[in-house]
Amino acid sequence: MAGYPFGVSHAGPGAPRTGWGRAAVLVLGIPLGLVALAFAFALWVPSSGPTEAATEEATPVPSATPQPTTVAIDQPTTEPPATPTASESASLSATQGPSGRSEVNRANPELQVLWSLDTDDSVYFVTIDDNVNDRSVAERGLQVIRDNRIPVTAFLTTNYVSKDTDYFNAVTSFGGSVQNHTVTHTFFNAPGVDLNFELCTAQERLAEQFGQTPWMMRPPGGIPYMSGGNTSAVEATAKACGINRILMWNVVADSGVVSFNPSARVTP
Repeated sequence: MAGYPFGVSHAGPGAPRTGWGRAAVLVLGIPLGLVALAFAFALWVPSSGPTEAATEEATPVPSATPQPTTVAIDQPTTEPPATPTASESASLSATQGPSGRSEVNRANPELQVLWSLDTDDSVYFVTIDDNVNDRSVAERGLQVIRDNRIPVTAFLTTNYVSKDTDYFNAVTSFGGSVQNHTVTHTFFNAPGVDLNFELCTAQERLAEQFGQTPWMMRPPGGIPYMSGGNTSAVEATAKACGINRILMWNVVADSGVVSFNPSARVTP
């Protein structure tokens, strides 16, 4: 993707490249016919819900780079959202606003690397990575979020979002949150990478910009977790910076093409 130093997408090394910009917006179960939107699957945990990422055992990290499978998707016709009832509107209104670090998370501060979250609900977990640099695409994506009241977790790269405070406050206003995706999006296996700068400085900048210190982090390109590399330095630095959840993903939808890691299967 444009701006990525090693030419891989959010699906990890070996995934198909895209050329329109550095953004990943993930929404499935709602219209996917928005041209040039990049979509990516990960985890979202509400602050008040009964389930929290800290209660899950981390899925074993693969020792070799998964090979993504790609599937083209059709562009469905958008159906207008149903008008909520009065009780539904009251319930939705009560849940608006960003989520904070949950009490369960605070009670389980040890760092965990999570690839999935067990749930009995038929849901997908929605994230946005990096930033959106096409304003018309950004506004259409935000409208989808608003129309469907989607709780979105935004893993933001601070060098890209200095002028986008209001936008991402709106994106995460239905129970989502802003989280850490480094300062420059440099891959963690790059020569001379400064992990403390990429993670701790991003923590400080995001806290200053959005008023809340992140507790989750997503490694750019999935490295080193999708490359079989050494993870100990990344995890030690993340923990020192106040991060206790590293969230991975298994599906990316980008410009109408879906990439799966490691297999072409999505489960609720």
